[in-house]
Formats: sequence, structure tokens, C-alpha cells
Amino acid sequence: MVNLRIESTIIREFLAELLGTFVLTTIGCSVNASTTVSKSGAVTGAIGPWGWGLALTAAIYVCGGVSGGHVNPAVTLGMAAIGKLSWLKVPYYFAAQYIGAFFGALITYLVYSDAIKAHFGDTLQTLGPNGTAGIFGTLPNENVSIGTCFLDQVVCVGFFLLLIQAITDDRNMACPKGLIPLAIGVADLTLMAFAFGYNCGAPVNPARDLGPRILSSFVGYGSEVFSVRSYNYFWVPIVATHIGGIIGSWVYVLFISLHWPIQSYDLENELQVNPGRK
Repeated sequence: MVNLRIESTIIREFLAELLGTFVLTTIGCSVNASTTVSKSGAVTGAIGPWGWGLALTAAIYVCGGVSGGHVNPAVTLGMAAIGKLSWLKVPYYFAAQYIGAFFGALITYLVYSDAIKAHFGDTLQTLGPNGTAGIFGTLPNENVSIGTCFLDQVVCVGFFLLLIQAITDDRNMACPKGLIPLAIGVADLTLMAFAFGYNCGAPVNPARDLGPRILSSFVGYGSEVFSVRSYNYFWVPIVATHIGGIIGSWVYVLFISLHWPIQSYDLENELQVNPGRK
């Protein structure tokens, strides 16, 4: 019998992040597709945040025990920036996340392509009344400047990582391990989507935005998914989210994490290592 067990930590973490991001993107983009083809209208504003929040919960439950369940390059970078993740892991975490997001969007397209074309025509359009590219990558609100979209995502992902650091800090509220995915998915991502969904759809996750955007350009939407606002938007969910992830993580460290008092068990452990300390 062929032994398929993988011993390499790098490969195990790579596969976990790939599968987790695949789950997140497939379910999340499918929520977008379902509300789009069913023409849910105003109800979409409620369905979308809850759908993506639960998708993230599911994704973290899938891979969190192996890789930490980042499924988001902004989370990976934020963790590395404050020393919670080795910088050596960042490249293959990033690669897994972007690949997983691309193939997750592919599954959504294969499942919903017939419905999209039946309701909106065989020619796939990015913008306008028959535009459906928003199923995959986010798009800026026509009444909002790119500068505002950029600030929106720095602030949004800053709060997102701030809350992740709080939820995962055992010295803070000591959230039970089994509830962490639910707390991050529902109490964090759903909240961010409600609070910051207006300006540019709350991408939050650069892999979740870029991977599906690339996929959509391949399947019929063309380069217009990148040329929106004269190529002056697609980079925002990539750059701003990474900046927000670093800022949010450091805000938590500087305001909370650095200032915990030394607990008795910490002091006992330190005295064992450094008996000279009094």
C-alpha cells in the first residue's frame, strides 16, 4: 500500500493553507454568485458579510490545527511582523494562499457559469447593469475616490488583525481553541464586512481578491477587471491590506501585549532557567 503521509512541516503547512484558502474562496465567491444570479438586491448587504464570515470560520476549522489557519496573506504578514510567525514561512504561506484562492474561484465559476450567462448574457461584463465581475474580485464604489478605498482597507484590515491578535492571545480573554474559528470568522470578518463594505466591498484578503480577479480575466471578463479606474484600483486590495495587517498587529502589541504583568508561573519558569534572578 502506498504511504501518502507527508512528514515535512513545510509541505504540510503549504497544503493546509492552500486547502483552507480554497475553502474560503470557493464558499465566499459562491455566496456572491448565488446572491447575484438570484438578484437578491438589498438583501445582499446582509447575506454577503454573514456568508464570508461563516466561510472563514469553516476554512479555519479545516486548516487551523496545522498552519494556524491564516488563509490570508495580510494575516501571515501581520503575524510575521510581530514575531508570531517565522519570516521563512511567509513565502510558501503566500504561495499557498494565492493558489488556493485562484482555484476556489475556478470552482465557483464552473458551478455558476450557466446561471450567470442565463441571467446576464453570454458576454461576461465587468461593470454596468449586466456586470458580474464582482462575484470574483471587488470593485470600487463609483462615488468613492481611490484614496478613500485605500484608507478604507488599511483601517479595515488594521481592525481585523487587531481583533485576531486579541482573540488568539491566551493572556487576554482566553478564548477556547475550538471557538477561535467562530470568533475570527463571525465576530471579526462579518463585523468588518458590515462596517467597511460600502467603499470597495471589504476585500480584507489580498489573495481572495487577486486570485479570483486573475481567474475572471481568463474565463471571459478580460483585462477590464484590472483596468477599472484606469488600472488604479486592482492594486488597492493588495497593498492596503498588507499595510493594515502590520499596523493592526503592532497596535495590539504596543497597547496590550507588551504590558501584561509577569505571572507567577512565568516567573517560576524563568527562575529555573536563570536561578540568579530574584
